[in-house]
Amino acid sequence: MFKKLVFIFFAFLFNKYSLAMTYTVNFDNVKSHYVNVEIEFSSQGKDYVDFKVPVWTPGSYKVREFSKAFENVRVEDLEISRRDKNTWRIETKGKEQVKLSYDVYCFKISVRHSYVDQFYAFLHGVSAFGYLDGFENEQIVLKINPLDEWKNVEVALPQTKAPGYVYTCTNYDLLADSPIAVGNFDSDTYETKGVPHKIVMIGEGNYNLSKFTKDVKRITDWQADMIGEHPSNQYIHFIYNVNSGGGGLEHANSHTSMINRWAYTNKGRYRSFLGLIAHEYFHLWNVKRIRPLELGPFDYDKEVYTDMLWIAEGITSYYDDLTMYKLGNYSEKEYLNILKSNISRLENTAGKDVMSLAESSWLAWIKSYLPNEESPNVSVSYYNKGMVVALLLDLEIRKSSNKCLDDVMTELYKNYYKNGNKGLTHAQFESVVNKVAGRDLSEFFKTSVYSTDNLDYSVFQSFGLELSIKPSSKSYSGIKSAGHVISNIVKNSPAVFAGLSVNDEILGLNGWKINTPIEKELEKLKVGSKAKILFSRDQKILETELTITKNPNVGVALTKIDEDNKELKRWLKR
Repeated sequence: MFKKLVFIFFAFLFNKYSLAMTYTVNFDNVKSHYVNVEIEFSSQGKDYVDFKVPVWTPGSYKVREFSKAFENVRVEDLEISRRDKNTWRIETKGKEQVKLSYDVYCFKISVRHSYVDQFYAFLHGVSAFGYLDGFENEQIVLKINPLDEWKNVEVALPQTKAPGYVYTCTNYDLLADSPIAVGNFDSDTYETKGVPHKIVMIGEGNYNLSKFTKDVKRITDWQADMIGEHPSNQYIHFIYNVNSGGGGLEHANSHTSMINRWAYTNKGRYRSFLGLIAHEYFHLWNVKRIRPLELGPFDYDKEVYTDMLWIAEGITSYYDDLTMYKLGNYSEKEYLNILKSNISRLENTAGKDVMSLAESSWLAWIKSYLPNEESPNVSVSYYNKGMVVALLLDLEIRKSSNKCLDDVMTELYKNYYKNGNKGLTHAQFESVVNKVAGRDLSEFFKTSVYSTDNLDYSVFQSFGLELSIKPSSKSYSGIKSAGHVISNIVKNSPAVFAGLSVNDEILGLNGWKINTPIEKELEKLKVGSKAKILFSRDQKILETELTITKNPNVGVALTKIDEDNKELKRWLKR
Protein backbone atom coordinates (compact mmCIF):
# COMPACT_ATOMS: atom_id res chain seq x y z
CA MET A 1 0.00 0.00 0.00
CA PHE A 2 2.83 2.38 0.94
CA LYS A 3 4.64 1.71 -2.37
CA LYS A 4 1.41 2.34 -4.23
CA LEU A 5 0.92 5.70 -2.52
CA VAL A 6 4.51 6.70 -3.28
CA PHE A 7 3.98 5.75 -6.94
CA ILE A 8 0.76 7.78 -7.10
CA PHE A 9 2.49 10.75 -5.48
CA PHE A 10 5.40 10.78 -7.93
CA ALA A 11 3.06 10.16 -10.85
CA PHE A 12 1.06 13.20 -9.74
CA LEU A 13 4.22 15.25 -9.33
CA PHE A 14 5.51 14.24 -12.77
CA ASN A 15 2.15 14.97 -14.37
CA LYS A 16 1.96 18.33 -12.56
CA TYR A 17 5.29 19.52 -13.93
CA SER A 18 4.83 17.92 -17.33
CA LEU A 19 1.64 19.94 -17.81
CA ALA A 20 3.25 23.15 -16.64
CA MET A 21 4.74 25.65 -19.04
CA THR A 22 8.53 25.44 -19.07
CA TYR A 23 10.94 28.36 -19.56
CA THR A 24 14.57 27.36 -20.15
CA VAL A 25 17.35 29.98 -20.04
CA ASN A 26 20.62 29.36 -21.90
CA PHE A 27 23.82 31.43 -21.96
CA ASP A 28 25.63 30.23 -25.08
CA ASN A 29 26.15 33.67 -26.61
CA VAL A 30 26.96 35.90 -23.64
CA LYS A 31 30.01 37.57 -25.21
CA SER A 32 27.59 39.12 -27.69
CA HIS A 33 25.28 39.98 -24.77
CA TYR A 34 22.50 37.61 -25.81
CA VAL A 35 20.47 35.19 -23.69
CA ASN A 36 18.43 32.43 -25.26
CA VAL A 37 15.04 31.48 -23.83
CA GLU A 38 12.94 28.47 -24.81
CA ILE A 39 9.28 28.14 -23.85
CA GLU A 40 7.54 24.77 -24.08
CA PHE A 41 3.78 24.71 -23.57
CA SER A 42 0.50 23.02 -24.47
CA SER A 43 -1.60 24.91 -27.01
CA GLN A 44 -4.73 23.63 -25.23
CA GLY A 45 -6.50 23.10 -28.54
CA LYS A 46 -6.24 26.72 -29.66
CA ASP A 47 -5.88 27.51 -33.37
CA TYR A 48 -3.30 30.17 -32.56
CA VAL A 49 -1.43 31.54 -29.56
CA ASP A 50 -0.02 35.06 -29.26
CA PHE A 51 3.42 35.53 -27.72
CA LYS A 52 3.76 38.98 -26.18
CA VAL A 53 6.53 41.05 -24.60
CA PRO A 54 5.63 43.59 -21.86
CA VAL A 55 5.94 47.26 -22.77
CA TRP A 56 6.50 48.41 -19.17
CA THR A 57 7.68 47.09 -15.81
CA PRO A 58 5.66 47.28 -12.60
CA GLY A 59 7.15 49.86 -10.26
CA SER A 60 8.36 52.08 -13.11
CA TYR A 61 5.62 53.90 -14.99
CA LYS A 62 7.09 54.40 -18.43
CA VAL A 63 6.61 52.56 -21.71
CA ARG A 64 10.07 51.10 -22.35
CA GLU A 65 9.36 48.87 -25.38
CA PHE A 66 11.29 45.83 -24.14
CA SER A 67 10.40 43.96 -27.33
CA LYS A 68 13.03 45.93 -29.27
CA ALA A 69 15.66 43.63 -27.70
CA PHE A 70 13.91 40.39 -28.78
CA GLU A 71 15.40 38.68 -31.84
CA ASN A 72 15.01 35.38 -33.71
CA VAL A 73 11.59 34.59 -32.31
CA ARG A 74 10.78 31.20 -33.83
CA VAL A 75 8.75 28.03 -33.32
CA GLU A 76 9.62 24.46 -34.23
CA ASP A 77 7.68 23.25 -37.32
CA LEU A 78 5.05 26.01 -37.09
CA GLU A 79 4.42 29.37 -38.71
CA ILE A 80 4.92 32.52 -36.64
CA SER A 81 4.27 36.10 -37.74
CA ARG A 82 4.83 39.54 -36.22
CA ARG A 83 1.46 41.15 -35.44
CA ASP A 84 2.54 44.43 -33.87
CA LYS A 85 5.43 45.98 -31.94
CA ASN A 86 5.30 43.43 -29.09
CA THR A 87 3.20 40.50 -30.40
CA TRP A 88 4.00 37.39 -32.45
CA ARG A 89 1.24 34.96 -33.52
CA ILE A 90 1.88 31.22 -33.55
CA GLU A 91 -0.36 29.20 -35.91
CA THR A 92 -0.63 25.93 -33.95
CA LYS A 93 -2.52 23.96 -36.67
CA GLY A 94 -3.74 21.47 -34.10
CA LYS A 95 -0.31 20.71 -32.70
CA GLU A 96 -0.59 20.17 -28.94
CA GLN A 97 2.98 20.65 -27.69
CA VAL A 98 4.70 23.82 -28.89
CA LYS A 99 8.30 24.94 -28.46
CA LEU A 100 9.04 28.63 -28.84
CA SER A 101 12.56 30.07 -28.79
CA TYR A 102 13.96 33.58 -28.85
CA ASP A 103 17.15 35.54 -28.18
CA VAL A 104 17.10 38.71 -26.10
CA TYR A 105 19.82 41.36 -26.22
CA CYS A 106 20.85 42.20 -22.66
CA PHE A 107 23.25 45.12 -22.49
CA LYS A 108 21.87 47.76 -20.16
CA ILE A 109 23.10 48.04 -16.57
CA SER A 110 19.95 49.16 -14.80
CA VAL A 111 17.51 47.99 -12.15
CA ARG A 112 14.86 47.98 -14.91
CA HIS A 113 16.72 46.11 -17.66
CA SER A 114 18.82 43.01 -18.26
CA TYR A 115 22.56 42.68 -18.73
CA VAL A 116 24.81 39.75 -19.61
CA ASP A 117 28.46 39.20 -20.49
CA GLN A 118 31.02 36.48 -19.87
CA PHE A 119 31.27 37.45 -16.19
CA TYR A 120 27.66 37.57 -15.00
CA ALA A 121 24.03 37.88 -15.98
CA PHE A 122 21.31 39.97 -14.40
CA LEU A 123 17.89 39.24 -15.85
CA HIS A 124 15.09 41.62 -15.00
CA GLY A 125 11.83 39.67 -15.47
CA VAL A 126 9.76 41.64 -17.95
CA SER A 127 12.75 42.67 -20.05
CA ALA A 128 13.87 39.05 -20.49
CA PHE A 129 10.71 36.94 -20.45
CA GLY A 130 7.73 37.26 -22.76
CA TYR A 131 4.39 35.61 -22.04
CA LEU A 132 1.63 33.76 -23.86
CA ASP A 133 -1.60 35.71 -24.11
CA GLY A 134 -4.34 33.93 -22.17
CA PHE A 135 -1.83 31.68 -20.36
CA GLU A 136 -0.71 34.22 -17.74
CA ASN A 137 -2.14 32.20 -14.84
CA GLU A 138 -0.59 28.88 -15.88
CA GLN A 139 2.07 27.39 -13.63
CA ILE A 140 5.63 27.88 -14.89
CA VAL A 141 8.72 25.73 -14.41
CA LEU A 142 11.91 27.78 -14.83
CA LYS A 143 15.13 26.00 -15.80
CA ILE A 144 18.42 27.92 -15.75
CA ASN A 145 21.52 26.50 -17.42
CA PRO A 146 24.47 28.61 -16.19
CA LEU A 147 27.95 28.57 -17.70
CA ASP A 148 30.21 25.96 -16.10
CA GLU A 149 32.34 28.61 -14.43
CA TRP A 150 29.34 30.36 -12.82
CA LYS A 151 28.69 29.10 -9.29
CA ASN A 152 25.75 31.28 -8.22
CA VAL A 153 22.18 31.17 -9.47
CA GLU A 154 20.13 33.57 -7.35
CA VAL A 155 16.36 34.03 -7.64
CA ALA A 156 13.66 34.30 -4.99
CA LEU A 157 11.59 31.37 -6.27
CA PRO A 158 10.95 27.89 -4.83
CA GLN A 159 13.60 25.46 -6.11
CA THR A 160 12.58 21.91 -6.96
CA LYS A 161 14.58 18.78 -6.22
CA ALA A 162 15.11 18.17 -9.92
CA PRO A 163 18.76 18.11 -11.09
CA GLY A 164 20.27 21.49 -11.88
CA TYR A 165 18.62 24.82 -11.27
CA VAL A 166 14.89 24.29 -11.60
CA TYR A 167 12.31 26.61 -10.00
CA THR A 168 8.55 26.96 -9.95
CA CYS A 169 6.28 29.98 -10.43
CA THR A 170 2.56 30.03 -9.78
CA ASN A 171 2.02 32.35 -12.74
CA TYR A 172 3.69 34.78 -15.14
CA ASP A 173 3.32 37.72 -12.74
CA LEU A 174 5.65 36.00 -10.30
CA LEU A 175 8.21 35.17 -13.00
CA ALA A 176 8.08 38.76 -14.24
CA ASP A 177 8.61 39.98 -10.68
CA SER A 178 11.59 37.75 -9.82
CA PRO A 179 14.99 39.07 -10.97
CA ILE A 180 17.72 36.50 -11.62
CA ALA A 181 21.44 36.92 -11.00
CA VAL A 182 23.84 34.30 -12.37
CA GLY A 183 27.63 34.39 -11.99
CA ASN A 184 30.12 34.40 -9.13
CA PHE A 185 29.02 36.71 -6.34
CA ASP A 186 29.84 37.55 -2.76
CA SER A 187 26.79 36.84 -0.64
CA ASP A 188 25.64 36.69 2.96
CA THR A 189 22.53 35.47 4.76
CA TYR A 190 20.47 36.34 7.81
CA GLU A 191 16.89 35.98 9.06
CA THR A 192 14.12 38.46 9.79
CA LYS A 193 10.97 37.12 11.46
CA GLY A 194 12.28 33.62 10.75
CA VAL A 195 12.37 34.31 6.99
CA PRO A 196 15.73 33.59 5.29
CA HIS A 197 17.23 36.69 3.64
CA LYS A 198 20.16 36.78 1.25
CA ILE A 199 22.37 39.66 0.16
CA VAL A 200 23.84 39.19 -3.32
CA MET A 201 26.63 41.55 -4.35
CA ILE A 202 26.61 41.99 -8.13
CA GLY A 203 29.91 43.58 -9.12
CA GLU A 204 32.94 44.62 -7.12
CA GLY A 205 33.08 47.35 -4.50
CA ASN A 206 34.72 48.53 -1.29
CA TYR A 207 31.98 47.08 0.88
CA ASN A 208 32.43 45.37 4.22
CA LEU A 209 29.89 42.59 3.71
CA SER A 210 29.61 41.65 7.37
CA LYS A 211 28.95 45.27 8.42
CA PHE A 212 26.56 45.82 5.54
CA THR A 213 24.57 42.72 6.47
CA LYS A 214 24.19 43.93 10.05
CA ASP A 215 23.04 47.37 8.88
CA VAL A 216 20.51 45.90 6.45
CA LYS A 217 19.18 43.42 9.01
CA ARG A 218 18.43 46.26 11.44
CA ILE A 219 16.30 47.90 8.72
CA THR A 220 14.37 44.76 7.82
CA ASP A 221 13.85 43.77 11.46
CA TRP A 222 12.41 47.19 12.36
CA GLN A 223 10.03 47.34 9.41
CA ALA A 224 8.84 43.75 9.85
CA ASP A 225 8.25 44.41 13.55
CA MET A 226 6.23 47.51 12.68
CA ILE A 227 3.90 45.62 10.35
CA GLY A 228 3.98 42.56 12.62
CA GLU A 229 4.42 39.93 9.92
CA HIS A 230 6.68 39.04 7.02
CA PRO A 231 4.81 37.89 3.89
CA SER A 232 7.65 36.03 2.10
CA ASN A 233 9.11 32.55 2.34
CA GLN A 234 12.48 33.95 1.27
CA TYR A 235 13.87 37.35 0.32
CA ILE A 236 16.88 38.56 -1.72
CA HIS A 237 18.62 41.94 -1.69
CA PHE A 238 20.26 42.30 -5.12
CA ILE A 239 22.94 44.97 -4.61
CA TYR A 240 24.22 46.26 -7.94
CA ASN A 241 27.70 47.78 -7.54
CA VAL A 242 28.40 50.03 -10.53
CA ASN A 243 30.68 52.80 -11.69
CA SER A 244 27.80 55.18 -12.36
CA GLY A 245 24.05 55.07 -11.93
CA GLY A 246 21.64 54.57 -9.07
CA GLY A 247 18.07 53.88 -8.06
CA GLY A 248 16.13 50.87 -6.93
CA LEU A 249 13.17 48.73 -7.90
CA GLU A 250 10.95 46.67 -5.64
CA HIS A 251 9.73 43.13 -6.28
CA ALA A 252 7.43 40.68 -4.51
CA ASN A 253 10.23 38.86 -2.71
CA SER A 254 13.32 40.89 -3.55
CA HIS A 255 14.58 44.28 -4.59
CA THR A 256 17.40 45.55 -6.79
CA SER A 257 19.28 48.63 -5.57
CA MET A 258 22.21 50.29 -7.29
CA ILE A 259 25.19 52.02 -5.67
CA ASN A 260 28.53 53.43 -6.79
CA ARG A 261 31.00 50.65 -6.05
CA TRP A 262 33.31 52.94 -4.03
CA ALA A 263 30.63 54.69 -1.95
CA TYR A 264 30.57 52.36 1.05
CA THR A 265 33.32 54.24 2.89
CA ASN A 266 31.66 57.62 2.35
CA LYS A 267 29.43 58.17 5.39
CA GLY A 268 26.87 60.37 3.67
CA ARG A 269 26.54 58.29 0.51
CA TYR A 270 26.46 55.04 2.45
CA ARG A 271 23.73 56.36 4.73
CA SER A 272 21.73 57.49 1.71
CA PHE A 273 22.05 54.03 0.22
CA LEU A 274 20.76 52.42 3.41
CA GLY A 275 17.81 54.83 3.09
CA LEU A 276 17.22 53.53 -0.44
CA ILE A 277 17.19 49.97 0.86
CA ALA A 278 14.73 51.01 3.59
CA HIS A 279 12.55 52.46 0.83
CA GLU A 280 12.63 49.43 -1.46
CA TYR A 281 12.18 46.99 1.42
CA PHE A 282 9.09 48.82 2.72
CA HIS A 283 7.54 48.23 -0.70
CA LEU A 284 7.43 44.57 0.34
CA TRP A 285 4.22 45.58 2.10
CA ASN A 286 3.27 48.91 0.56
CA VAL A 287 2.51 48.37 -3.16
CA LYS A 288 3.49 44.71 -3.46
CA ARG A 289 0.77 43.65 -0.96
CA ILE A 290 -1.07 46.84 -0.03
CA ARG A 291 -1.74 47.95 -3.58
CA PRO A 292 -3.96 50.24 -5.61
CA LEU A 293 -6.75 48.24 -7.24
CA GLU A 294 -5.35 48.92 -10.72
CA LEU A 295 -1.89 47.46 -9.98
CA GLY A 296 -2.68 43.79 -10.24
CA PRO A 297 -3.20 41.53 -12.01
CA PHE A 298 -0.98 43.47 -14.37
CA ASP A 299 -1.79 44.52 -17.90
CA TYR A 300 1.67 44.52 -19.48
CA ASP A 301 0.38 45.62 -22.87
CA LYS A 302 -0.36 49.28 -22.11
CA GLU A 303 -0.20 52.01 -19.50
CA VAL A 304 -2.08 51.34 -16.26
CA TYR A 305 -3.47 54.42 -14.53
CA THR A 306 -3.99 55.07 -10.82
CA ASP A 307 -4.28 58.21 -8.70
CA MET A 308 -2.69 56.40 -5.74
CA LEU A 309 1.04 56.42 -6.54
CA TRP A 310 1.39 59.05 -3.81
CA ILE A 311 0.37 56.29 -1.37
CA ALA A 312 2.73 53.74 -2.94
CA GLU A 313 5.73 56.07 -3.14
CA GLY A 314 4.98 59.03 -0.88
CA ILE A 315 4.11 56.98 2.19
CA THR A 316 7.08 54.71 1.47
CA SER A 317 9.34 57.79 1.24
CA TYR A 318 8.05 58.92 4.62
CA TYR A 319 8.85 55.53 6.14
CA ASP A 320 12.34 55.20 4.66
CA ASP A 321 13.53 58.33 6.51
CA LEU A 322 11.54 57.40 9.61
CA THR A 323 13.15 53.95 9.64
CA MET A 324 16.61 55.49 9.43
CA TYR A 325 15.78 57.88 12.28
CA LYS A 326 14.29 55.20 14.51
CA LEU A 327 17.43 53.10 14.07
CA GLY A 328 19.66 55.98 15.11
CA ASN A 329 21.12 56.69 11.66
CA TYR A 330 19.85 60.28 11.99
CA SER A 331 19.79 62.46 15.08
CA GLU A 332 16.52 64.18 15.95
CA LYS A 333 17.88 67.44 14.57
CA GLU A 334 18.95 65.78 11.32
CA TYR A 335 15.55 64.12 10.95
CA LEU A 336 13.65 67.37 11.45
CA ASN A 337 15.98 68.99 8.89
CA ILE A 338 15.10 66.23 6.41
CA LEU A 339 11.40 66.96 6.92
CA LYS A 340 12.05 70.68 6.54
CA SER A 341 14.03 70.12 3.32
CA ASN A 342 11.20 68.11 1.78
CA ILE A 343 8.70 70.82 2.66
CA SER A 344 11.05 73.49 1.28
CA ARG A 345 11.44 71.58 -1.98
CA LEU A 346 7.66 71.34 -2.33
CA GLU A 347 6.95 74.96 -1.44
CA ASN A 348 9.52 76.14 -4.00
CA THR A 349 8.14 73.97 -6.81
CA ALA A 350 6.13 76.18 -9.16
CA GLY A 351 4.21 73.18 -10.48
CA LYS A 352 2.49 72.60 -7.12
CA ASP A 353 0.07 75.38 -8.09
CA VAL A 354 -0.71 73.67 -11.39
CA MET A 355 -0.87 69.92 -10.70
CA SER A 356 -2.57 68.08 -7.85
CA LEU A 357 -1.09 65.07 -6.12
CA ALA A 358 -3.73 62.79 -7.68
CA GLU A 359 -2.93 64.17 -11.15
CA SER A 360 0.77 63.63 -10.54
CA SER A 361 0.05 59.94 -9.93
CA TRP A 362 -2.34 59.60 -12.85
CA LEU A 363 -0.05 61.27 -15.37
CA ALA A 364 3.22 59.68 -14.20
CA TRP A 365 3.56 58.00 -17.61
CA ILE A 366 3.99 61.28 -19.47
CA LYS A 367 5.01 63.71 -16.73
CA SER A 368 7.14 62.15 -13.99
CA TYR A 369 8.88 59.63 -16.27
CA LEU A 370 9.16 61.89 -19.34
CA PRO A 371 10.27 65.20 -17.84
CA ASN A 372 11.53 68.16 -19.84
CA GLU A 373 12.79 71.66 -19.12
CA GLU A 374 9.22 72.88 -18.44
CA SER A 375 8.37 70.13 -15.93
CA PRO A 376 9.19 72.14 -12.76
CA ASN A 377 6.68 74.77 -13.88
CA VAL A 378 3.75 72.44 -14.53
CA SER A 379 4.15 69.32 -12.37
CA VAL A 380 4.73 68.13 -8.84
CA SER A 381 6.43 64.94 -7.64
CA TYR A 382 4.22 62.33 -6.00
CA TYR A 383 7.36 61.21 -4.16
CA ASN A 384 8.06 64.65 -2.68
CA LYS A 385 4.53 65.98 -2.10
CA GLY A 386 3.36 62.45 -1.27
CA MET A 387 6.00 62.23 1.47
CA VAL A 388 4.95 65.60 2.93
CA VAL A 389 1.27 64.63 2.86
CA ALA A 390 2.11 61.29 4.51
CA LEU A 391 3.94 63.18 7.27
CA LEU A 392 0.98 65.50 7.83
CA LEU A 393 -1.41 62.54 7.73
CA ASP A 394 0.57 60.71 10.40
CA LEU A 395 0.46 63.80 12.61
CA GLU A 396 -3.27 64.31 12.02
CA ILE A 397 -3.96 60.73 13.09
CA ARG A 398 -1.73 61.07 16.16
CA LYS A 399 -3.40 64.38 17.04
CA SER A 400 -6.84 62.84 17.47
CA SER A 401 -6.04 59.32 18.71
CA ASN A 402 -3.42 57.19 20.37
CA LYS A 403 -2.76 55.59 16.99
CA CYS A 404 -0.72 56.60 13.96
CA LEU A 405 -0.02 55.86 10.29
CA ASP A 406 1.60 52.56 11.36
CA ASP A 407 -1.86 51.37 12.39
CA VAL A 408 -3.29 52.35 9.01
CA MET A 409 -0.65 50.28 7.22
CA THR A 410 -1.18 47.22 9.43
CA GLU A 411 -4.95 47.51 9.00
CA LEU A 412 -4.58 47.75 5.21
CA TYR A 413 -2.23 44.76 5.20
CA LYS A 414 -4.71 42.70 7.19
CA ASN A 415 -7.86 43.71 5.31
CA TYR A 416 -6.60 44.00 1.74
CA TYR A 417 -3.77 41.48 1.51
CA LYS A 418 -4.31 38.85 4.16
CA ASN A 419 -8.05 38.87 3.49
CA GLY A 420 -8.03 37.86 -0.17
CA ASN A 421 -5.04 39.70 -1.67
CA LYS A 422 -7.23 42.38 -3.18
CA GLY A 423 -6.41 45.90 -4.20
CA LEU A 424 -8.04 48.99 -2.75
CA THR A 425 -9.51 52.25 -3.98
CA HIS A 426 -8.72 55.69 -2.65
CA ALA A 427 -12.12 55.79 -0.97
CA GLN A 428 -11.30 52.55 0.85
CA PHE A 429 -7.94 53.96 1.90
CA GLU A 430 -9.64 57.05 3.30
CA SER A 431 -12.18 54.87 5.12
CA VAL A 432 -9.42 52.98 6.93
CA VAL A 433 -7.65 56.24 7.81
CA ASN A 434 -10.89 57.68 9.26
CA LYS A 435 -11.45 54.53 11.30
CA VAL A 436 -7.93 54.63 12.76
CA ALA A 437 -8.00 58.41 13.35
CA GLY A 438 -11.43 58.28 14.93
CA ARG A 439 -12.61 61.23 12.85
CA ASP A 440 -13.46 62.24 9.31
CA LEU A 441 -10.38 63.42 7.37
CA SER A 442 -12.12 63.80 4.01
CA GLU A 443 -11.35 67.55 3.90
CA PHE A 444 -7.66 66.76 4.46
CA PHE A 445 -7.63 64.46 1.42
CA LYS A 446 -9.71 66.86 -0.67
CA THR A 447 -7.22 69.65 -0.07
CA SER A 448 -3.96 67.69 0.03
CA VAL A 449 -4.53 65.12 -2.72
CA TYR A 450 -7.19 66.40 -5.09
CA SER A 451 -6.51 70.14 -5.20
CA THR A 452 -3.62 72.52 -5.69
CA ASP A 453 -4.48 74.45 -2.53
CA ASN A 454 -1.70 75.21 -0.06
CA LEU A 455 -1.10 72.49 2.50
CA ASP A 456 -2.13 73.18 6.09
CA TYR A 457 0.93 72.89 8.34
CA SER A 458 -0.81 74.01 11.51
CA VAL A 459 -0.79 70.43 12.86
CA PHE A 460 2.89 70.90 13.75
CA GLN A 461 1.83 73.14 16.63
CA SER A 462 0.19 70.19 18.39
CA PHE A 463 3.61 68.56 18.45
CA GLY A 464 5.56 71.46 19.92
CA LEU A 465 6.92 72.45 16.50
CA GLU A 466 6.66 75.62 14.50
CA LEU A 467 6.91 75.71 10.73
CA SER A 468 7.67 79.14 9.32
CA ILE A 469 7.67 80.05 5.65
CA LYS A 470 9.37 83.34 4.84
CA PRO A 471 10.11 85.13 1.56
CA SER A 472 13.64 84.95 0.24
CA SER A 473 15.83 88.05 0.42
CA LYS A 474 17.79 87.17 -2.74
CA SER A 475 17.47 88.87 -6.10
CA TYR A 476 15.68 86.91 -8.78
CA SER A 477 15.87 86.30 -12.52
CA GLY A 478 14.10 82.94 -12.91
CA ILE A 479 17.10 81.41 -14.69
CA LYS A 480 18.72 78.08 -13.92
CA SER A 481 21.76 77.14 -15.96
CA ALA A 482 24.28 74.45 -16.71
CA GLY A 483 27.41 76.51 -17.08
CA HIS A 484 26.51 79.36 -19.41
CA VAL A 485 23.59 77.56 -21.08
CA ILE A 486 20.08 78.07 -19.67
CA SER A 487 18.60 74.75 -18.56
CA ASN A 488 15.33 75.94 -17.01
CA ILE A 489 13.31 79.12 -16.77
CA VAL A 490 10.65 79.58 -14.09
CA LYS A 491 7.24 80.61 -15.41
CA ASN A 492 6.24 84.30 -15.14
CA SER A 493 9.79 85.25 -14.23
CA PRO A 494 11.99 88.16 -15.39
CA ALA A 495 13.77 85.80 -17.79
CA VAL A 496 10.48 84.99 -19.51
CA PHE A 497 9.57 88.65 -19.86
CA ALA A 498 13.05 89.36 -21.24
CA GLY A 499 12.47 86.81 -24.00
CA LEU A 500 15.12 84.32 -22.91
CA SER A 501 14.67 80.59 -23.53
CA VAL A 502 16.02 77.27 -22.44
CA ASN A 503 19.22 76.38 -24.39
CA ASP A 504 20.19 80.03 -24.87
CA GLU A 505 23.92 80.48 -24.30
CA ILE A 506 24.80 83.53 -22.21
CA LEU A 507 27.81 85.34 -23.69
CA GLY A 508 27.97 88.52 -21.66
CA LEU A 509 26.37 90.61 -18.90
CA ASN A 510 26.34 94.43 -18.89
CA GLY A 511 29.12 94.54 -21.45
CA TRP A 512 31.35 91.96 -19.75
CA LYS A 513 32.09 88.32 -20.40
CA ILE A 514 31.14 86.17 -17.42
CA ASN A 515 32.98 83.14 -16.03
CA THR A 516 30.37 81.89 -13.55
CA PRO A 517 26.78 80.59 -14.04
CA ILE A 518 24.53 83.46 -15.12
CA GLU A 519 22.07 83.13 -12.22
CA LYS A 520 24.91 83.59 -9.72
CA GLU A 521 25.91 86.84 -11.39
CA LEU A 522 22.32 88.09 -11.55
CA GLU A 523 21.79 87.36 -7.84
CA LYS A 524 24.46 89.98 -7.09
CA LEU A 525 22.30 92.73 -8.63
CA LYS A 526 19.77 94.73 -6.62
CA VAL A 527 16.01 94.38 -7.01
CA GLY A 528 14.81 96.79 -9.73
CA SER A 529 18.14 97.03 -11.52
CA LYS A 530 18.51 96.32 -15.22
CA ALA A 531 20.77 93.69 -16.75
CA LYS A 532 21.82 93.80 -20.40
CA ILE A 533 22.37 90.23 -21.54
CA LEU A 534 24.21 89.16 -24.70
CA PHE A 535 23.27 85.63 -25.75
CA SER A 536 23.34 83.15 -28.59
CA ARG A 537 20.33 81.22 -29.88
CA ASP A 538 20.80 78.73 -32.67
CA GLN A 539 24.15 80.46 -33.47
CA LYS A 540 22.56 83.94 -33.84
CA ILE A 541 23.86 86.64 -31.48
CA LEU A 542 21.05 88.51 -29.69
CA GLU A 543 20.70 91.01 -26.87
CA THR A 544 17.96 91.67 -24.30
CA GLU A 545 17.35 93.56 -21.09
CA LEU A 546 16.22 91.82 -17.90
CA THR A 547 14.78 93.53 -14.82
CA ILE A 548 15.75 91.98 -11.48
CA THR A 549 12.79 91.38 -9.16
CA LYS A 550 12.15 90.17 -5.63
CA ASN A 551 12.63 86.41 -5.27
CA PRO A 552 9.28 84.52 -5.00
CA ASN A 553 10.98 81.50 -3.44
CA VAL A 554 10.58 80.96 0.26
CA GLY A 555 12.75 79.87 3.13
CA VAL A 556 11.36 77.15 5.38
CA ALA A 557 12.26 76.59 9.03
CA LEU A 558 11.00 73.82 11.32
CA THR A 559 11.86 74.58 14.93
CA LYS A 560 11.07 72.97 18.26
CA ILE A 561 9.21 75.35 20.59
CA ASP A 562 8.17 72.88 23.28
CA GLU A 563 10.86 70.42 24.37
CA ASP A 564 8.46 68.63 26.72
CA ASN A 565 5.61 68.09 24.26
CA LYS A 566 4.27 64.58 24.97
CA GLU A 567 2.99 64.00 21.42
CA LEU A 568 6.37 64.96 19.97
CA LYS A 569 8.10 62.51 22.29
CA ARG A 570 5.66 59.74 21.37
CA TRP A 571 6.19 60.38 17.66
CA LEU A 572 9.99 60.57 17.80
CA LYS A 573 10.51 57.94 20.51
CA ARG A 574 13.13 55.34 19.61
